[in-house]
Amino acid sequence: MSLNRVTVIGLGLMGGSLALALRRAGVAKHIVGCGRLELQQRAREMGAIDSGSADPGESVAESDFVFLCTPVETSIKLMAQIAPRLKPAALVSDVGSTKSAFAAAAREIFGASANQRVLPGHPIAGREVSGLQHASADLYAGCLWVLTPIDGTEQELIPSHRSLVSALESIGAQVILITPEEHDRTLAYTSHLPQLLSTALSLTLEREFGHENPALHIHAGGLRSMLRLAASDPAMWQQIAESNQANLAKALESMEVELRQLRESLGSAEFRKKFEQAREFAKCLKDSSE
Repeated sequence: MSLNRVTVIGLGLMGGSLALALRRAGVAKHIVGCGRLELQQRAREMGAIDSGSADPGESVAESDFVFLCTPVETSIKLMAQIAPRLKPAALVSDVGSTKSAFAAAAREIFGASANQRVLPGHPIAGREVSGLQHASADLYAGCLWVLTPIDGTEQELIPSHRSLVSALESIGAQVILITPEEHDRTLAYTSHLPQLLSTALSLTLEREFGHENPALHIHAGGLRSMLRLAASDPAMWQQIAESNQANLAKALESMEVELRQLRESLGSAEFRKKFEQAREFAKCLKDSSE
């Protein structure tokens, strides 16, 4: 199986890692990178791409598969921009953290053929740092890669979809299929909410202690772990929050309920019950993922 000619638009951490992984797995005969000239040059030096272009339309003209490796709103704009230049059978996918808005845009751009032309995706992988300099062929090894067919998961996958699934599995990803709506509701709790909790903790510490307070050196490893996500890219998370606003608002409301109940239970037997309940759930979740 080969993806033949592939275009990766967005030569950052995600796009660069994808190009490197496809190269190492040997499933792409020719990889085109789309990005700034200096990024193209660096990607060539890394062995990630064979050719490059700064023009999205030009970069996709001869490709069979196109990956949009940019933030959600940027990917939606790029999809509209490249649509007239795509080969008739070319398949477009993305790596965005939300899927409903991207799927809706695909329906608007491609109409009745949207399911044949676009297969939205989201690899549950990444790091708190960004940029091509941090790209690695191992980024997606063992990760869960969610694909959200526009016509739903009940339909049989068409050949280009099956080729994409096989390619992703060849780079070490575990592919699952769900609807865009299921994806966005679930990720609001399992990915987006942890990010906002880390951000809120960082802001709370800054407000209470400032930047130079020596008291901040008094902590165990748990604080460092909790703050890791607070270092994430603000621009990317602004787009994620905007594109999944309703689901994320509900997740935050649910968390606010739990925080209020913890506060109200301080000094009571209910406080310990809360900890026991949380520990049991966390243990079950850990056991099911091993």
